Amino acid sequence: MLPKRAFTLIELLVVIAIISILAAMLLPAVSKAKMSAQRTVCLSNLQQLNLGCKMYSDDNGGQLVSSWPSGPTINTANPFCWCPGVASTSSAVGTYGLGPQYSCTNEMALQLGKIWPYVSAAGVYRCPADTRNVNGLPVVRSFSMNSWLSGQSQGDPTGSSTFATPNNDQSLTYTLFRREGQVLHPEQIWRLIEEDGSTINDSMFVVDMGKLNRSNDLPSTRHGTAYSLTFMDGHSENIPFRQSTADWNQTGQTGPDADWVALKAMTTFTNKNNTVDGLRHHL
Repeated sequence: MLPKRAFTLIELLVVIAIISILAAMLLPAVSKAKMSAQRTVCLSNLQQLNLGCKMYSDDNGGQLVSSWPSGPTINTANPFCWCPGVASTSSAVGTYGLGPQYSCTNEMALQLGKIWPYVSAAGVYRCPADTRNVNGLPVVRSFSMNSWLSGQSQGDPTGSSTFATPNNDQSLTYTLFRREGQVLHPEQIWRLIEEDGSTINDSMFVVDMGKLNRSNDLPSTRHGTAYSLTFMDGHSENIPFRQSTADWNQTGQTGPDADWVALKAMTTFTNKNNTVDGLRHHL
């Protein structure tokens, strides 16, 4: 019987080195596949929420579900909001509704939203790549709604209006949408966005329609080179970033951030002729 032969130290080191090299080659591919899968699930979640918003309008005579977070009195939530409450780990509960039910880790905030009867799975309201948590409890929402959908105007050159002031809409250059019938080109207007964890707080994503961006709300960078949007006609897109998000509020010699300009062109129409201010295909 031949004696058993053990590996030498050199042979073991060679095997370990080969395994390390193979792992180094495979890990980037695995990481890329994971990111791609998370992006797919994220977009699917957004589409389900988008469908819920559409179903709400169908059941309410074409009325849009509101992006406006605040209620009629101080420290209350808007009862007509698509999804009330806080989605930030740093914002205190109060501004968008008192009580623990409106905290960023409480699923009850989702259940109080107007689209919960249509999308009643809590996991759909967040991106799988969103790792934010408070004391181990995950933040329940990663998405925000276009602020010009029954929310508030921002940067309009001729007026100002919110969900609570419909009589002021006539002063606006741009359309603060309240009903589906106002959106004559739904394939060009976005509804929901995955917002960056550093800026998400309430239920809406504010887009400044002025010449300079004065809004700090940022699209999410979780998926690398693109962020996700859904549109009023039901379709969704991954929108590639054109430059660094560090330039989001840039007003220097190079001009406003190209990503903000592109998003602005998909946000609302001018009231005069109901056409997008700066058509997408020209950007």
